[in-house]
Amino acid sequence: MVGQIPVRSWLEATKHLGMALGLTNTANAVEALCLPTSSLTTVHVAGSNGKGTACAMLCTALSNQGISNLLFSSPHLVRIEERIRINGVPIQSDVMDRALERVRLATLEHDITVTFFEVTFLAALVVASEAEVEVLVLETGLGGRLDATRVSNADVCMLTSISLEHTDILGTHQTDIAREKAAIARAGRPLIVRTPEHKDVLETIIECARNAGMEHLEESIGPAELVLVDIPTGTSFRDESKLLVNAIWPYLDVVNAQLEPDTSNCVWPARMQFIKSQQLSKPHVLLDGAHNPSGLKRAVQELCLRPEIQSGNWVLLFGTSPQVDLEDTLSYVLNLCTSNPPVEIILSEPQGGRYPAVPVAELKPWFSPLGTHLSTHSNPRSAVEHAQDAYDQSTLLVSIGSLYMQGNVLTSLGIDSNDDLSFVAKN
Repeated sequence: MVGQIPVRSWLEATKHLGMALGLTNTANAVEALCLPTSSLTTVHVAGSNGKGTACAMLCTALSNQGISNLLFSSPHLVRIEERIRINGVPIQSDVMDRALERVRLATLEHDITVTFFEVTFLAALVVASEAEVEVLVLETGLGGRLDATRVSNADVCMLTSISLEHTDILGTHQTDIAREKAAIARAGRPLIVRTPEHKDVLETIIECARNAGMEHLEESIGPAELVLVDIPTGTSFRDESKLLVNAIWPYLDVVNAQLEPDTSNCVWPARMQFIKSQQLSKPHVLLDGAHNPSGLKRAVQELCLRPEIQSGNWVLLFGTSPQVDLEDTLSYVLNLCTSNPPVEIILSEPQGGRYPAVPVAELKPWFSPLGTHLSTHSNPRSAVEHAQDAYDQSTLLVSIGSLYMQGNVLTSLGIDSNDDLSFVAKN
């Protein structure tokens, strides 16, 4: 019987159900869990890129004001507990186990089928309820309209950048994707939006904001309070997120809005994360989990500004999960290596993701024509060991691509404790 297997085995088995865009099962599971009505403030965040950084910086600012908060996000780098963070720190494994057990028993009793993502989201709601946090920050997994997180009662919503992603699911035009993501808007509630570059995308978001709410979730229908945030061209993800946090801050009743949100000590693991080598004989490392074309484009723009890249004192470590358009994804990385040739290109295969990585044998033909020294390592640990043996502090090892790859690198470097994976820097 399902109820007799270890809860982590049960969770693992839910991966075989794949992805399920729809709200019925999640809504039924929330009801079955009988979670008490809470006075906590809920922030719901969607977007193609930058939403994780915005969530991390918001939670950091809340923590710096002494306001307890829980962030639900995905995917994780090293272990699943990272998807549920209280005050920036991943929860302990025993806390996760208890929450998972509550979800399993409730869904089993009411014969509700839930996917891996739905289970982790429900576990986050359980932990938030038990911990009695003041603010719950929910990052959508995919889209917004049919994402499991949409069943929540949100007080404030935020929409970061919009770009083409998951076109096989969300639609082939940016307006399609904007419509899916802007559906997180709630009637009568603020919707903080990064002003999109394209007029038709903006018009789509405005239309969604005018008709916010979902009847089948028993929400009221009406206009949301649309707040547009202009982001100057060339702004980094971190600075962009800071502007978005500044914009949302006055709409959070629990904060002292007279004080500017302090995000200065936010360290979001594997998002332009610089790791200084403690040994002269080992290279410094820069990690960024840019995993789709638009994310890679932004990452490359930032990387090109680094002096190590400009001088050629760097090594690329790259690996990716399957892409709808691999050529488009690789184009930005190839352009970086063409304009600022690295000393070496190391290709590897991220481990632990939902889907098998793109094999290094498939990546190699794209990079070989560059003429740069090229090596392949199917296991990221081997790739990191190779780089550490071959280079010292005079060289920067830049690891980009799959978030799971960055998790593999952090583990290989021994930087994967709860403190290491926290996004509030320890003083």
